[in-house]
Amino acid sequence: MTSIHKDALWTMQKGTLTMFLAEVVGTAVLIFLGCMGSVGTLALEPPKPLQTALTFGLTVNLIIMMLGHVSGAHLNPAVTIGAVIVGVKTVPTGIIYIIGQFIGATLGYGTLKMVTPDELLNDGLNSTTSFCVTAVHPGISVMQGILIEVLCTAIILCTACATWDPRCAHTTDSTALRFGFSVAGISFAAAPYTGCSMNPARTFAPAFWNNEWTNQWIYWVGPILGALLGTYTYQVLFREPAKLEQHSRSVSVTETRNGNMSSRNLEDVL
Repeated sequence: MTSIHKDALWTMQKGTLTMFLAEVVGTAVLIFLGCMGSVGTLALEPPKPLQTALTFGLTVNLIIMMLGHVSGAHLNPAVTIGAVIVGVKTVPTGIIYIIGQFIGATLGYGTLKMVTPDELLNDGLNSTTSFCVTAVHPGISVMQGILIEVLCTAIILCTACATWDPRCAHTTDSTALRFGFSVAGISFAAAPYTGCSMNPARTFAPAFWNNEWTNQWIYWVGPILGALLGTYTYQVLFREPAKLEQHSRSVSVTETRNGNMSSRNLEDVL
């Protein structure tokens, strides 16, 4: 745990309200556009997996460019958990982020339902599953589904930790594109297994609006455990303590002066 947490673990960071609003808007856009990719071509058949994965990945890219400098564009409680662990966010601010993400996801999916014809609100002509509801493949066991969500979330958290690493400070100009394609790449591989949620808020909103809660707990347990696994794996194996400690102090000073991190500090890269 870095010095920002040792000194102010339970302190609300300045600018939290603005960052909260950014997380609400960002997560709403993620679910609105990302799940719109699950509607396909307005035909009575599901879209190709390529379309869905690329839509989510490129939407993440768009939101990081739009709001990364405001809140870091976490868009995901698992990412916020990792940010709290490494010291980018304090506990109260992290809680506010997560609340904003669930609110945003719910608003985003609700808006999509408003603009989508009723006959297309499923995953195909003969499907009984509502569109964009994450579901475990029938051939995959519950334990396998949890493991997929744990591993995929751990990978995305290692990626997040790398973007927060001071050694990557010179690569931030391309972070939005690289992170978006990282999400797309993982989705290409794992979406057939579990839908590759990696995000409790992303799974919650479609389940809430459609009252479909089958295996919902998998998409909470898996990403939370994955956030812990990925963050601590990076911290233990790849972290440079002295440099990260010094960088965290720099971030703390910047937030104290400005109420938020500048575009060249950690939070502008995720």
